[in-house]
Amino acid sequence: MNDLRSNLRKEFLDEEFRNVYADDSLNTHIATQIKVLREQQQMTQSELAGKTGMAQPRIAVLEDINYSSWSINTLRRLARAFGLRLSVSFETFSGLIPELETFGR
Repeated sequence: MNDLRSNLRKEFLDEEFRNVYADDSLNTHIATQIKVLREQQQMTQSELAGKTGMAQPRIAVLEDINYSSWSINTLRRLARAFGLRLSVSFETFSGLIPELETFGR
């Protein structure tokens, strides 16, 4: 993992790389959280759709790691359906490295 840290630190010197990497990481993190939370609460996509007032195909899109058009309102609706609060923060790019090491279901 030290090689990965070292390589990312070097790559993060490039502004375009770090922005794309951060965006992709965010999309993956959000989509994965939605799917895992839904599964942990033993909900189907249809059941989550009902709790959020969305259609089931919309939930499928939100669970896709390639989706990138997140809105705070949609995330709030999902948090409410899961019985959780939504937290949004601005963080340094260097914070992505430890997050990568601990990312998992």
